[in-house]
Amino acid sequence: MTEVIISRWHHQPYEAKSKRLQEAAIGQFDELPSRKSVKKAIVNGHVFVNGIKGTTATFVKLNDIVSYNCLEEIHGFSTKNIGLNIPASDIVWEDDYIACVIKRGGIITKGNYKVTLEKQANKHLIINRLIPDSMPSSIAIHRLDKATHGPVLFAKTLSAASNLSDAFSNRKIIKTYIALIEGEPLFSSSSVQIKLDDKEAISNITILGTIKWPIHVNATLVKVLPITGRTHQIRRHLASIGHPIVGDYLYGQSYKYHGQGLFLACTGLNFKHPITDESILIEVNLPRKFKKITRKLCLP
Repeated sequence: MTEVIISRWHHQPYEAKSKRLQEAAIGQFDELPSRKSVKKAIVNGHVFVNGIKGTTATFVKLNDIVSYNCLEEIHGFSTKNIGLNIPASDIVWEDDYIACVIKRGGIITKGNYKVTLEKQANKHLIINRLIPDSMPSSIAIHRLDKATHGPVLFAKTLSAASNLSDAFSNRKIIKTYIALIEGEPLFSSSSVQIKLDDKEAISNITILGTIKWPIHVNATLVKVLPITGRTHQIRRHLASIGHPIVGDYLYGQSYKYHGQGLFLACTGLNFKHPITDESILIEVNLPRKFKKITRKLCLP
């Protein structure tokens, strides 16, 4: 069971004081990105409002608690379609204190779900029981959106978990993302500083190249360095400047490219080891769907 307190709406009208459940729950859970997926979950009895099973006639107000309890349906496909085991090659860094594991698009990082990266990674990660503050199993310190590909840091000890969490909170971990966005921006680089949820949010964007693309005529590959870490920050910032990410079902235009999902991937993490203070740079390859794009742009 996953719960959220409704603090804002994820689609227009944003100023509404209440909405029907099938409208209010859109985008509140990664697994329910669309009106269709929400309605299906409601009909199947998996959505609750303030502890009471919701119906399509239920109204939701701001500050209500909406809960979602379904382990199978995930954005139009079942977890049965996701490989139940990640390959050992997806563990790109590991020692006695931390690990870094690649999360593929389509799997949830962690939580009360049948299939998560955290559960699958723990089938491979080794815990050193001789370390006094070692944990029973490793935990993912941060999350990536379900649709996003990229490296996730795990902690194996309490001290490593605490130090890594502090590093994220204090913006000491540098994250690099690559995204394909709709259209062709008029800038070569830009710093987007637009508040999200009344909090400071900064994303630095660099243009890598533009190519022809179905539906949108042109699409542009960009590198994004998020300085802050707000919910869906990169997706919301890019949409706010008129260039949403290709395949973004939540923040994109009404006309969408329905090809290969969200074209967003984390490709790098630069941080200090939480115990040894060693500088670590993790770099991972883009998922296969980006290969045609990078080839056209003559990028490595």
